[in-house]
Amino acid sequence: MTKDNFDIIIIGAGVSGLILAHEIIERTNKSVLMLEKEKKIVMNKNLCFWNYPRNILTQYAENIWDDISILINDKKISLNSDNYKYLMIKYKSLKEFFIRKLKKEKRFKILANLNVQRIENKKNKISIKIKDKTFTSNLLFDSRIDNKNKPQNKLLQHFYGVEVIFNKKVMNSKEVILMDILDIKNVFNFVYILPFSEERALIELTYFSSKVFSKNDYKSELKRYIKNKFNKLNYKIKSHEYGVIPMFKYQQPKSINHIKIGLAGNWVKQSTGYSLQNSFIYSKQLVDCIIKDKTPVIKERKSSYLLDKIFCNFLNYNPHLATLFFECFFKKNNLKTLVKFLTNTANFFEILKVIFSLPKFHIIKSIFINR
Repeated sequence: MTKDNFDIIIIGAGVSGLILAHEIIERTNKSVLMLEKEKKIVMNKNLCFWNYPRNILTQYAENIWDDISILINDKKISLNSDNYKYLMIKYKSLKEFFIRKLKKEKRFKILANLNVQRIENKKNKISIKIKDKTFTSNLLFDSRIDNKNKPQNKLLQHFYGVEVIFNKKVMNSKEVILMDILDIKNVFNFVYILPFSEERALIELTYFSSKVFSKNDYKSELKRYIKNKFNKLNYKIKSHEYGVIPMFKYQQPKSINHIKIGLAGNWVKQSTGYSLQNSFIYSKQLVDCIIKDKTPVIKERKSSYLLDKIFCNFLNYNPHLATLFFECFFKKNNLKTLVKFLTNTANFFEILKVIFSLPKFHIIKSIFINR
């Protein structure tokens, strides 16, 4: 192997790229080059996931919550189970964990602060041009989003959150508030609260709509919420996070050796915005194909795709009914069923149970919306 020729190249040292690289190195004898445009970690966001199904990060979670709650018009729905927990790890911790492991392997190399200029695919050989260097491989996994393929007027999940430190103990550090639904009729939104201690928490405002707002709009709304919710207590803002997650699918390139991963590859679950568990599941599927010398493909469950479509159509065209939707969803199902449903591991009967718990007329109507 020359220093510029590798079996596999991965563009992007994000969550999906690192998990895929680790899976390849652990299970094959392939050489891997990872290319990252950033010089250092620019955002230390929080990555949350359920403890089911287990993955290599489960034991390294930095926060674990036993109690799961939803608030709808100040009425609490509590979801508890000895077997199902909600976990969090910092993006920085995840990145350092995988890079530390990968750098121990001679077959792995990472180059940062590099911007891909051109990609050529000739005779099943990938060539990547960066400045005065050319890197070649048989397979390319690419996490970059092609904005040319971005559809217009589609549903987005957009959020703005702040990590706050109060001057008094006000939080239940064992309870995560998955949703405090604000019940605004024209656009569905809720607040998400992750308590790290009795004084410190991430408080995040989330919207589901096709329009993204200005950061000042989020900030003023979140400030109003904290003031009302926590009785005008004094607090300091330690950090903030902002993001936009598509609730639709990106078109994929028709190539057997240039494969999109992560957000660009539709690894984010459309209906929830979660991606960490999918990164483990899909990375395993891709490496299974590599081991069998087959074209790497992901087998997405058709039932999951249909349910995501129904959910997104429902929220897009019935935002005024979103509160009713989530009230039925959380009240009529136990935590085990909900977690399996949210992680695409539910069986046929569990899926039916969830569907029948929802507002039936509007759910059926959402099936046939094809936009």
